[in-house]
Amino acid sequence: MDPVLAALLATSFGFGGAGAAAWRRVTSRWKTLDDQRMVNEQAAAAHAVQQREAVEHLARRLSSMESLLEDARSVLPDLDGAIMAHRLLAEDTVDAEALWQTLDRLVMGLPTEPEAMERAIDPMKRSTLQHLFARASTDGLPVEGQLSSSSLTQLSEAALLMGYDATAEHLLQHALLDRPGDVALHAIAERIAARRGDGAARLTHLEAQLSERPDDTDLLRRQAHLLASAGQAEAERPVRRLEALGEVTAADRSLLSGIRARAGAPEEALAEIEAALREDPSQPDDWVRRGELLEASDVEQALSSAESCLNLDRQHGEGWALKARCLARMHGRDQEALKAATHAVALNAGGWTTIMLKADLQESIGAFTAAEEGLDRALLAHAGNAPLRAAIATRRLERGRLDDAQALLDAVPVDVDHASLHLVEGRLALARAALIRDGTGAVDGGRLREAGDAIDQALKLDRENGLAWLAMGRVQRLLGDFDAASESLTRAGRLLDEHLPALCAEAALLALENGDDIEAERLTDAADIHGEGALIAYVRGNIAARRGRLEDAIAKYDEALTLDPTHVRARLNRCSAYLGGDLPERALEDAERLLAQAPDLLLARLRRAESKMALTHWNEAVDDLKVIIDAVPNHHHALTQLAACQVALDRPERAEAPLNEALRAAPNHAHAWHQRGLLYLRWERFEEAASDFEAAIRCRGDHLDARLHLAAIHHTLGHHEEAAAAWRAVLSIDPDHALARRRLEQSEQHLIA
Repeated sequence: MDPVLAALLATSFGFGGAGAAAWRRVTSRWKTLDDQRMVNEQAAAAHAVQQREAVEHLARRLSSMESLLEDARSVLPDLDGAIMAHRLLAEDTVDAEALWQTLDRLVMGLPTEPEAMERAIDPMKRSTLQHLFARASTDGLPVEGQLSSSSLTQLSEAALLMGYDATAEHLLQHALLDRPGDVALHAIAERIAARRGDGAARLTHLEAQLSERPDDTDLLRRQAHLLASAGQAEAERPVRRLEALGEVTAADRSLLSGIRARAGAPEEALAEIEAALREDPSQPDDWVRRGELLEASDVEQALSSAESCLNLDRQHGEGWALKARCLARMHGRDQEALKAATHAVALNAGGWTTIMLKADLQESIGAFTAAEEGLDRALLAHAGNAPLRAAIATRRLERGRLDDAQALLDAVPVDVDHASLHLVEGRLALARAALIRDGTGAVDGGRLREAGDAIDQALKLDRENGLAWLAMGRVQRLLGDFDAASESLTRAGRLLDEHLPALCAEAALLALENGDDIEAERLTDAADIHGEGALIAYVRGNIAARRGRLEDAIAKYDEALTLDPTHVRARLNRCSAYLGGDLPERALEDAERLLAQAPDLLLARLRRAESKMALTHWNEAVDDLKVIIDAVPNHHHALTQLAACQVALDRPERAEAPLNEALRAAPNHAHAWHQRGLLYLRWERFEEAASDFEAAIRCRGDHLDARLHLAAIHHTLGHHEEAAAAWRAVLSIDPDHALARRRLEQSEQHLIA
């Protein structure tokens, strides 16, 4: 065999054997894998069966649990409500019906009494309820037709407990539509009204409850206290019903005492409080009430009541305040009164009046700095206390510290408004007006109107403020509106003590303006029951001056200025009285002192000029008059007096122009007509002089000098008939005028001849 062929065959057999061996191995591996696959498929089938069986078991358990949960929700409304709430709060929009039903489920089963309901609500439920009520309130979800009236009642109580008063009231209104006379609903409504501070609504709901339960003592007491706090006389009725039921207590008698005191029956009030104390003498408040009732009539007994109160409770602030007031009225006990007032103020009792009393008592013992510092501390601690601020401002105003008073008013917090503050502002404007008076109203008129505006604002806030009506009357009088002033003072008299010195004085000044000095004197006499102070002495001085009794007037002005050295009007009027009584040196002293006190007081400068004219210091008088005319160019009286000075300085040519200006400004100013008549008489312009004297007489029929000069002109010119009539007119004013009688006889002889 060919060796090559043999090699090829050998190689082929070798490869064939190897391939057969490989095939046998592959076949064996495949068979193994196939067997494994079959095993896996069988295992998977078995596992699937197990899983299906497990899922079916779980489904059966879940179904059972759901059934159990539904059963639990049906008998456990809290659980049902919590689940519903959870679902609702997770949603962006809430259906009104679903929300109210959820709330209804949450509160179902809670106690109906407020205290018990609040105890029954755990923190988790409280949080859920608050979230749901907030959602209802924010979204404004309607409640109409969603719930029964009983559910509405329960929900309104819950809403009130959660602090959603508006929602509670809304729910309650719908419940009351179904059950208008339901006591429980009105009880909730009363509590809502109390939270809102609506006393009228509270009374309405209390009446509704009492209509169903007329003998409920708690309701009767609540009604009595509410009526008493509102100042209504009907408060006595529920207390009387308690008395008829035999349920009246010492506290009830105390309340009845307060009611009767406010109703103007102090004796009955005292009898009730003493009955209450006999029943229970351990109530400090009742001892204070007794002391307050006795304070005006029997200060010793009032002090005894204060001591009884403090024996029971040494920290009773109102007891200390009562003791301070009583001791302050007793001579020589200022130190004790100050100690009591200090205790009361430290206990924050007695109100702003005790703070002011303490300051007054400190000043009475010479502690002026301590008094001012105490007031400053009190104001710092009670910056929002408007009556206190007003009282301190008034104190400083009355002592002439106008800038300090204004500073207190300027520092009022923005959220504080009170009638007393506007009243002080008005009085401050009045005081400033008094310091810039010019006698014509041109300068101080603006300040007076400013005062009127401030006082009017006070009256808008408190129409029953007697002091504000008194101040308004003064403003109206100074502005010349006497009818309005009379009406305002009448209203003030109805609200204040009719014998209050300030009221009597203002009414007397108004009577003087109306020419009724008899009524003015009667009014000042009526004020004497409180003692004669500076104001009444000032008015009496005005009455005496009106009657021409200048010495009596000066004596009264002296008295007023002794009591109040800063009384501007009293000093001004005394200055005028000195001039009328030919005492120019004293008049000049008063004018100088007034100008030192108030440099812008033009009326004081005018009085100084007139004093210097009386002393023949003409040039100095001209200087003062020019200052006045520069400030008020149409000041007719100053222009007239300037003309008189020019004539006295032998400069008559400078007198006519100011007189013409004065008459243009005040055509009825008799003195100016008379002065110009004298000027024309000096220039021998008799007809013009006579015309001016006649004008002066038309302005003021009792102008004796004008009548004398007119009569003299007619007599000199030989107008005997006119002269005789003129001399008769002089004698009608002054029957003892010798010259007029002699000239009349001469004129009548000429007429006979």
